[in-house]
Amino acid sequence: MCGRFVLSNFTDVKDFHNILIEPSYNIAPSHTTLIFNQEMRPDFLEWGYSPVWAKKPMNLINAKYESLDIKPSFKDYETCVFVADGWFEWQKNSRGEKHPIFIHADNEIFYFAGIKNASGAAIVTINAHPSLTNIHRRQPMFLDRLETSFWLKDKQKVSSSSLLERIKSHPVSKYVNSPINNDRRCILATDLE
Repeated sequence: MCGRFVLSNFTDVKDFHNILIEPSYNIAPSHTTLIFNQEMRPDFLEWGYSPVWAKKPMNLINAKYESLDIKPSFKDYETCVFVADGWFEWQKNSRGEKHPIFIHADNEIFYFAGIKNASGAAIVTINAHPSLTNIHRRQPMFLDRLETSFWLKDKQKVSSSSLLERIKSHPVSKYVNSPINNDRRCILATDLE
């Protein structure tokens, strides 16, 4: 779940956070991306989290909310938020082939709850809201600007963000399957193949 996401709205990032970024339409694991720490200070971290005790990098990209305070892998994590304006899920079509779906809020930026340590960061996932279960059974815990403090300060689960009213989805081409491809074609609507 959530193996790729998008941060293309550089204008909002500049307006809201006074940070200059290059638009990215296909952020993949191991890529460096914009996050905010518990104090809402910006940082650029690798998308991939390894436990402090791991002898080799484990590069976990997602962390289930339900297991954060149970699994040893997540011991001593710090909360953070990823900045995004969309993400991709792969849905099976009638022939059983996986096809990418782009989920977004009309290019509006939002935030994913995350965890981080010195190795990098992972996106926190929850059970999908009923409006998204036809695409995938899990989803990132996504937040609007005001909801970020619920996660950063109190580790509160937000399962029904105000953003849900604006969330839309559409199929995109398999062009996004290659992390080398990083332009607007990744998010353009297409018919399911």
